[in-house]
Amino acid sequence: MHPYQEYIEKLENEHNKQIEEIIHDYYIVQDEGPSVTARELDIPRKAVLHFVYEYNLRPLKHQNIKKKVAITYNNLRAAQ
Repeated sequence: MHPYQEYIEKLENEHNKQIEEIIHDYYIVQDEGPSVTARELDIPRKAVLHFVYEYNLRPLKHQNIKKKVAITYNNLRAAQ
């Protein structure tokens, strides 16, 4: 049995999606951190971090951060 099975069942029933998709939506698409994601989903931060590692979402998060930094940098250069 999964250590966070009760949260998985709760969230999947509420959102009609798989847990991986739910966490991906909040953590990657909405670009929320683990604390905000936990608060929004009403689950412990530790559970969110577990899912982030389990579904290997950190590399995606880091890619998004790099893209945002590059866009900001390019916008600043263009404004000069």
